[in-house]
Amino acid sequence: MDINTLYGMLLAVLLSLVLMFFQGLKRKKSWKGTVIDIQRIEDEDSDGFPYTQYKIYYQTISGKKGKMNVNSREYDAYFKSIKIGSQLIKTEGKDYPELLT
Repeated sequence: MDINTLYGMLLAVLLSLVLMFFQGLKRKKSWKGTVIDIQRIEDEDSDGFPYTQYKIYYQTISGKKGKMNVNSREYDAYFKSIKIGSQLIKTEGKDYPELLT
């Protein structure tokens, strides 16, 4: 096996571990908040295919501001009825918050 191939495989494994670590941190968080803005972004990928992405901005009860980036499929599945002022609750272990109102 070529040494460059070995380095490439090692780099891929390390990158995967780092990504899994940060995803785990994100899943451990829990918060309650209110939606303060929603942006719909239409763009094209590198192959020229159109896609829609949504940025949902929220403010937690403690005053911290954050945002979620979701694609159109996730938006339709979890956030179809979301609007400014909607209440969100993110529980530990889940990827996305639940829409309360």
